[in-house]
Amino acid sequence: MKLINFATRSRLEYLSAIFLVKQSAGVGIPIQEMASKFLSTQTVKATRGFAVQTAAKPAATEFSPVPREPVKTTTLSNGIVVASIETNAPLSRVGIAFKAGTRNEPAGKEGLVHLLRMTSSLSNKQSTQFSLTRIINQAGAALTCTSGREHVLYSVDATRQHIDAVLSKLADAATQQAFKPWELADNMHKIKLDLAAVEPQTQVIELLHKVAFRTGLANSLFCPPHLVGKHTPDSLQSFVAANLRSDNAAVVGVGISHDRLVAYAQSLALNPGKPVSVIPSKVNAGEVRVDTNSPLAYVAVATAGASLADTKSMITFALLQRTLGTGIPVKYGSGAGSKLNQALLGSGAVSALNLNYSDAGLFGFIAAAPAADAGKVVSAAAKVLRTASVNDSQLSRAKAQLKADLLMTQENTGALLEELSLQTLLNRASTSADLLSTIDKVSAAEINAVASKLASAKLVVAAMGSLSNVPFVDEL
Repeated sequence: MKLINFATRSRLEYLSAIFLVKQSAGVGIPIQEMASKFLSTQTVKATRGFAVQTAAKPAATEFSPVPREPVKTTTLSNGIVVASIETNAPLSRVGIAFKAGTRNEPAGKEGLVHLLRMTSSLSNKQSTQFSLTRIINQAGAALTCTSGREHVLYSVDATRQHIDAVLSKLADAATQQAFKPWELADNMHKIKLDLAAVEPQTQVIELLHKVAFRTGLANSLFCPPHLVGKHTPDSLQSFVAANLRSDNAAVVGVGISHDRLVAYAQSLALNPGKPVSVIPSKVNAGEVRVDTNSPLAYVAVATAGASLADTKSMITFALLQRTLGTGIPVKYGSGAGSKLNQALLGSGAVSALNLNYSDAGLFGFIAAAPAADAGKVVSAAAKVLRTASVNDSQLSRAKAQLKADLLMTQENTGALLEELSLQTLLNRASTSADLLSTIDKVSAAEINAVASKLASAKLVVAAMGSLSNVPFVDEL
């Protein structure tokens, strides 16, 4: 019987960027990738249990290769939106998602969402921590809490025969939080471990958001060190009451019947509330530099990108991103199809960055290089960004890459569940066929029109590490 706190992977759009570990010149750099979700969120697995079923072994069930069914949606009277995709597969995944993330944290109380992730495995109003762990383990299931800047997702995955046994525990974790003071105190070390495990490239992305957005989306996916241990049960309950409401909730499922999911959503103890006003986001130019004793320099450079509200623009930026390059797709390869890698000539690791949110976006690149080479690496990458253009052959390759990314994402039911939850929260359920059709309709002229604006765009720069050779923002 085992309870594991996994800290750290990140969120947002299949038309975006998160971190794929790529190697160049001995430098490893994670580059993130996502669709409505698959973009830039911090995905943190807070709880996961594994166990062998000790009860009498049930009779084996035959699963035939039945085709996947289309998305089905239902809106309940209390505002909860239910969406499902029946895959007819042996594994079922169910999630309860809320349109609230670090962006919704009150000033001075940043880090509340990080604590929500951590406390998802603790006692709640209906179950003790022991009971929650025991039942999840006995079913051979996994309970996870994932959060980003604009969402929180509690999810459970189990075999189709055992999913009903753990759905009640998912509901308890997502809707019956208790935040017992002694449990918070006893588990605060998990927050400290999460912070200690944050890698430099992730810290640079967090710094980039801080300087670009200043408030709201600027809030980190991690609790600020000076606020660790300062959040009270009352502040957590206030955040839950204000943001985890039925009118901004979605219940999503993959590999489960829609009628079963609707009945489950109707049983949830969620109440509507007053919508919380969110300050509109805009990208501000600026710079932040943090010197450390690292032998490497990590630099993120960006400007305003596309928001999730504009699908055509989002796809245009996603195609431009793949033209510039998202790392080296072939192990030990040279990244011949990447303009950024061609410009660096092996001096460092670099990837185009494309982060999309409901009302704003960031587009640029993230690079890592030895301190001595950092200046020429960042300058060369910035020149590629400023002079970006696309021809027909490059566009054809970018479209093939984006389509492959999209379709392969949907092969992973975990990623599919998160994507479905984000699209449902945004009231934008786009099918693969719709997105593929939109990709085909984007022309080289449209991408070049977007790319031409990068030449004079004001930049946001975040840098961390050994920065003596890293150029300042006004030098790019």
